[in-house]
Amino acid sequence: MTEIFVPESFQDRPYARSHYLRIARWAFAQHPFYRALTLIPGQPSPILTRAKVQGANSLLLNGHPATGKTSGSTATPVEISWSPQRTRADWRDTLEFVRWLGGPLPNMKIVSLAAHDKDEKTLDVITPIPEQIQFMQRRHQADGACSLITYPTNLEMLCRYVIDNGIDMSFLRRCTCLSEVYEPYHDELLRQAFPNAAASCTYSAVELGLIAARCPHRPDNYHIMAHKLGVEFLNAEGLPCQDGEVGQVVVTDYTNRRSTLIRYALGDLAAPTTCSCGKIRLPAMTQVIGKVRGVLKDATGRAVMFTGLSPMFRDSPEISQFQVVQPLLDQFVIRYVPRAQMEVAPFLARVRDRFRAEFGTAARIEFEALAEIPRSAGGKYHGAICLV
Repeated sequence: MTEIFVPESFQDRPYARSHYLRIARWAFAQHPFYRALTLIPGQPSPILTRAKVQGANSLLLNGHPATGKTSGSTATPVEISWSPQRTRADWRDTLEFVRWLGGPLPNMKIVSLAAHDKDEKTLDVITPIPEQIQFMQRRHQADGACSLITYPTNLEMLCRYVIDNGIDMSFLRRCTCLSEVYEPYHDELLRQAFPNAAASCTYSAVELGLIAARCPHRPDNYHIMAHKLGVEFLNAEGLPCQDGEVGQVVVTDYTNRRSTLIRYALGDLAAPTTCSCGKIRLPAMTQVIGKVRGVLKDATGRAVMFTGLSPMFRDSPEISQFQVVQPLLDQFVIRYVPRAQMEVAPFLARVRDRFRAEFGTAARIEFEALAEIPRSAGGKYHGAICLV
């Protein structure tokens, strides 16, 4: 058998090193997906992209039934198989995260039913916002539900509706967001709409489960579930990032021997950090930027983080929703929902000027007015989708 080399990120971390070696040695000897890969002598296993998984997903499943799949909003879904033991391990991590927050509260979920089981406490996220508010009020009256679980993009629409209509939602005590990037402006919206609700969020993926969870003491940081996952942050040269340096997130699952994932690149960007909370003894990450959907590209192919452009859209009074789609390097389609009786010409001019300054005067900028921005197959909204 070819010798397995440990990635540089794990060289000085004994726990990560030993667990990486254990799963990698097993996979390259016994799992058909990895036996089909070529290892370069003296090099760690190659970075595994979603495209590579999509091209051989049946091999990755290795005869096991799929227990989960990604939304496939911009590509073919990835199917994954977990054993009951792996499922229980993820559930234990979720319970530990809830303990960080002070313990369980009666909750309600507004999520995609494609990824979650339907019951009386769960509402499909595609439900119109006014009906979501009514659902929350009914759940509170029925069983005292005071904790909401949803996506950041849906939370934003809930908050804006509550604020615009002056609805009293003071009964909500906690809001937990998942699956998408939670940004600082969400905290401010939450304070305005749900003044008694503590904000929390997780960083997760269908393929890997709970990867990290927001520190309740240092909200800029997320603590990594390092007992089950080896997380690397790699710069453009493929080298480990320093604290605070943003790089691509690459994850190894130490325990899943059905659909084993070794050095799996999620398409997300984040930075390693050292959390000073002194309460949670797990490594941490920060500056979670999100998937390629949150990144655009200039004419040279350089990544342009949409987080720098999104405030221009969010703060535009002329629109209520937006989305930027980049089908080609020099083409951008700006989708927007105009507000009633508002002149959109100033908005169009601001966007055109900003995009030409950022992407060059040759950039083709098209505008598309819609009644509503469509959700992805997973029931989520994406502010930016790069198809290049």
